[in-house]
Amino acid sequence: MLDKEAFCAQVMAHQDAMFRTAKAILRRDEDAEDAVQEAICAAYAARSALRDPERFKPWILRILTNKCYDACRRQRPTVDLDLVREYLPAPEPDHVENLALWQAVMTLSGDLRITVTLYYYDGLSIREISRILGISEAAVKTRLSRGRERLRRLLREE
Repeated sequence: MLDKEAFCAQVMAHQDAMFRTAKAILRRDEDAEDAVQEAICAAYAARSALRDPERFKPWILRILTNKCYDACRRQRPTVDLDLVREYLPAPEPDHVENLALWQAVMTLSGDLRITVTLYYYDGLSIREISRILGISEAAVKTRLSRGRERLRRLLREE
């Protein structure tokens, strides 16, 4: 079991990945921040369930995705895409290409968006993503393929 200091260090090391993951699912910064906070509290309370501290990142991202999907079920999904486009931060704001790619990723459907974000932005393996999302590895590969194809089409249009 992780002690308080080790747990905090792990959370700090993975805070960007946690926020990106929550943002990919929930889209709004405020909702993403709330989900991250809920996930951290839940993970801290259940830290004795973590068998291998080396697997902290996939473990906490799984808790986070569950919290995000709980939030989705609680709220009525209505998002004005024009508002979302103005609201999106770019991973590297100085690069127009990265901003265009991030904006294109954020226009993907929820299933494709979270899979692409976890794989390309957070560097998780297909196996880790399948565990986090609770789907098969084949489904992860399919979503990545569809996401890449959709992004190709979106970026060609621009």
